[in-house]
Amino acid sequence: MTGLVTAIALLPVPGAAAAGGATVERFAVSWELSSDTCTNLPAGTTVEGTGTEKSITRTRTNAAGVTMISNTTTATGTATDQDGNTYVFLYSNTFRASNSTADPDVFTGLMNDAFSLGGPGPARLSNGFTARFTTDFTTFFTFDPIRAYGDPISFPEGEEHCDPL
Repeated sequence: MTGLVTAIALLPVPGAAAAGGATVERFAVSWELSSDTCTNLPAGTTVEGTGTEKSITRTRTNAAGVTMISNTTTATGTATDQDGNTYVFLYSNTFRASNSTADPDVFTGLMNDAFSLGGPGPARLSNGFTARFTTDFTTFFTFDPIRAYGDPISFPEGEEHCDPL
């Protein structure tokens, strides 16, 4: 989850994107998962992955002064475990959040997050969550889970378990 919190902290703040426009970012990602933190991996397993992530952020403010930020992020790539087995991964995160004129620095919204890992080796994962969240995009980020599967992160702390991005 560290990766998700970092990625969200790097998102453009309100007003950073052109009115009605989108900010598109692409960058390399790398991650490591271990059975020490992800209990859905076989004992003694470590998997390392690399790939490319694309993030599209839209920011708009309505006539009442309420700002809406929406983001879609996807990452794909390959991974290898300690025995040389190869895998592919897919990560997807979407959220939509808005502030209020009474509290313009705090945004609340809904987030959907999913990570899957598949291949011929024993390390297969499918996990994710849907959560309400509150943030100022710089100093705090809290989750209120609605649904989670596959042990993606700890709630409310957001520490990664089986979701490395």
